[in-house]
Amino acid sequence: MKKSILAVMCCLMVSASANAALALDRTRVVYEGNSKVETVKIKNPADIPFLAQSWLTDMDGKDVEDKFIVVPPVLRIESKDYAMLRIKSLPTASQLPQDRETAYFLHVREVPPSEHDKHDDAVAETASGSIQIAIESVIKFFYRPSSLDKIKRVDKAVASATKIKRTGSNKILVENGSPFYVTYSELMVGKAEKDATGFTPVMLAPFTSRTLKVEKSDRYTLSHINDYGATVSNTYFCNSKNICTAKDESEG
Repeated sequence: MKKSILAVMCCLMVSASANAALALDRTRVVYEGNSKVETVKIKNPADIPFLAQSWLTDMDGKDVEDKFIVVPPVLRIESKDYAMLRIKSLPTASQLPQDRETAYFLHVREVPPSEHDKHDDAVAETASGSIQIAIESVIKFFYRPSSLDKIKRVDKAVASATKIKRTGSNKILVENGSPFYVTYSELMVGKAEKDATGFTPVMLAPFTSRTLKVEKSDRYTLSHINDYGATVSNTYFCNSKNICTAKDESEG
């Protein structure tokens, strides 16, 4: 069930970014454990004002109100202007796991001006009979406890903690041994770096793994998305025991 919800949320992220009138200034939020507030800028490049309705959900799609609050939950953004959304932690956030990240989704639903009085509807009919669709943008929100501050180079830590195991002629096991959520965005096979057939981006929770159907090779190039939304690639070389470990591309 959770995998299905994650797949739907990923689809929402893609479709929203392509069609939304409002634009967020990032694709993910990392909330450091010692922070009091994180901000997200919402821009309105349109010729008309919009309302923005914002909230957090957990990975199962349930509203989150006991650990963080989003303020203001509804705000008006004038044409060609922007507004700042603030996310604050509550004292109960300290009850979250302190040895790994916790993931949520931040939702921002844009509401056209003709629908301001009924902004809770995803789709509503106007007085003229036309249909107005409230587009919803969804980005990932990660709570990163202060205990992880000692890890200064997150990308390096993710690369070294990621392991690939060849488990069959056309299967590999990708292990995320890091305390971070990692979205693996691209997988290429062999020295020629051919795109892996059938691979789709996957997000692994801390200390979890996933079996993928991929042709056998002695090396794999696996990319992940970092805190800034950039792609980081690492090549994993396999030994005689079918264990593949990383060599950072920047090392040549």
